[in-house]
Amino acid sequence: MTSTHTEILIIGGGGMGLSAAYQLTKMGKKPLVLEQFAMGHTRGSSHTEHRLIRRTYNDDIYSTLMPHSYRLWAELEKDAGRKLVYLCGGVEIGPDDDPTLNDIIRISRELDVPTDVWTPAEARQHYPQFHLRPNWIMAFCPMNGFVAVDDAQAGLWETALRMGATIRDEEPVLQIEPLSHGARVVTTKGEYTCDKLIIAAGAYVKKLLAQTGLDVPYFIEVNQVQWFEPDDPAMYMPDKFPVWIVRDDHEPIGGTYGFPTFRYPGAKAGIHHSNVFIDVEQYDQQPYPETTEKVAAFMREFIPGASQKILKVGACLYDFPPDEHFVISKHPQYPDISMANMAGHGYKFTPLVGLILAQFATQGRTEFDLTGFDVARFFDENVPRRKAIHVDVMREQAL
Repeated sequence: MTSTHTEILIIGGGGMGLSAAYQLTKMGKKPLVLEQFAMGHTRGSSHTEHRLIRRTYNDDIYSTLMPHSYRLWAELEKDAGRKLVYLCGGVEIGPDDDPTLNDIIRISRELDVPTDVWTPAEARQHYPQFHLRPNWIMAFCPMNGFVAVDDAQAGLWETALRMGATIRDEEPVLQIEPLSHGARVVTTKGEYTCDKLIIAAGAYVKKLLAQTGLDVPYFIEVNQVQWFEPDDPAMYMPDKFPVWIVRDDHEPIGGTYGFPTFRYPGAKAGIHHSNVFIDVEQYDQQPYPETTEKVAAFMREFIPGASQKILKVGACLYDFPPDEHFVISKHPQYPDISMANMAGHGYKFTPLVGLILAQFATQGRTEFDLTGFDVARFFDENVPRRKAIHVDVMREQAL
């Protein structure tokens, strides 16, 4: 088998891998991307029409990183020549004593992020589509919205190719061998050596990292979304309906979230944790009725105008560790290898993560604060950790 050498090789053609390729081409590099499925496939995490983008988290590291991501999304829109981010405004709703919701409100104020907090009566004046319980509140931020994920994937792919990247799809990786300098990668179609290796294989990463000596404790979970037919479609368009998230960690509806109608008819809604855990090799993309009913029950109570008929069900995969924080890291034993796994909430950071991975490959370091994102935290108790991103009672019971 003939071996081909490339300076920087990227495994994974989803959001993070393509973003790394795009950022590297802006640095004058010509990376090679290997994707196991056909480009534009729906077997990973970078699809299903749109992804939330929000300015504030209940952990200040994400809230501090987000302005860089907004800036880089704007750069990508310019380079790709297409609109990708729609800031239709976003609301976070939940009990007035919910700790996650109150942390988000507090951090927003500390960072001077414009945020209004409304009672149920005030919320109905702004968004009559929502019916809140008496003890609930609604926090509104005009800087929130959604990323058109399918457009973003196409924009990253086309722009990276145009700027000098090589992308080879339908070429699964069989073997990774770390070398004293760089790595050797064997696929179904060939063999490659590289000076720097970036692994961004999403939910398919565990077997690949195991070949580098890392037994990562990631859970692979099916995330499922439903599109609901509204009784008044105009009321669910982006000019009248926001993106939304439920903050109520101690009830099954906690983590429910949704979007206005975009291209596909209907208001889209899902729940952040389905508690359906799988072996990724057995992923069949089939919907789970219990997940659909859980979301439909929420819609009937809280957004009744878009709860009568389900038009479509879609699914993607989460790859997340127990603390639900990102892994954006160099390999602890092999500094020429870096990686990113985004814990089911990372697409909003796509251009920033791509830049960080490109910096690892070209400079060996990044200027961004990644405290708590090191993969070594799973193997070395001395490596800094972060408090779990939110309390998820239902997931803990399922595990």
